[in-house]
Amino acid sequence: MGICRAQFAADEECVTEGVPDFVAGVDEAEEEPVVPELFRDDALLDESHANRELGVNVYTSPSIAKIFAQLEELPPVPEDYVLRKRSARLSTASGRVALEMGFLLADGFIAVCSGHMNDVKPIALELNRYGRALGVGGKMEAHSAALLEQAEKGNKRRFKQILTGTQSDVNAELADLGDPDLAHLIALGGWVRAYEASAAALCDEFSVEDAEIIFYPDAPDYFSAILRGIDPSTARKLEIEQMCALLDELTRLMTLAEGEVPTLEKVQQLRLVTGNLASLIVGAEYAH
Repeated sequence: MGICRAQFAADEECVTEGVPDFVAGVDEAEEEPVVPELFRDDALLDESHANRELGVNVYTSPSIAKIFAQLEELPPVPEDYVLRKRSARLSTASGRVALEMGFLLADGFIAVCSGHMNDVKPIALELNRYGRALGVGGKMEAHSAALLEQAEKGNKRRFKQILTGTQSDVNAELADLGDPDLAHLIALGGWVRAYEASAAALCDEFSVEDAEIIFYPDAPDYFSAILRGIDPSTARKLEIEQMCALLDELTRLMTLAEGEVPTLEKVQQLRLVTGNLASLIVGAEYAH
């Protein structure tokens, strides 16, 4: 199961301790929020028993590949946003490990899109480490090797396909382990990392037409709803209330009045708020 499974299990006691009331008191019968249309991918629709039990399908789990596709429609990501410092120490909280795995998947995509093929190898090795910590190491090792191979070939199309397959396989294994929230946290981590890089790209090379791509308030609104419904045992070691407040601020900034167009000033605000969210998730050393 990996070194962290036992540590995670030890954290199950007093699961509501330290959890905000709006998380701990969520009605378990409440329906899962529907994933925004932009992030749906029919290729992820799996009607297997495991995925039905997990609640992961085209309607409830954002596609990592669809999230990252926005980056290809935007100006190049600034060099200082392509690579980031990563902590050598692995968290003992499963939710934070899942968020970081999403960041790592985005790191790989950003590196390949930016021509940093040599930087994919350490990312792939990190994915193996995080996969083992979540108990999905077997599948992750195979996918990491394939990601590395396609990065070395410069095959972005195949690289994206493997990312999609990685997400599907990880979701299936998380279903077997009974961790339904972790799949959503992986998607959230990937979206935060990719979104900040997108905003940084637009701050360097702004145009109204390009900026319209990232003004999509359904995305942070969806992730905020997901966090508010997260299981208390997972939420206990995450700053859920602060994350939701930042996601709600992103929703507000992305919501344009009728006839309003994106501005450079608003994109700069989006970048700042997303950077604060990223630092909250993976540590203050991430801040650009």
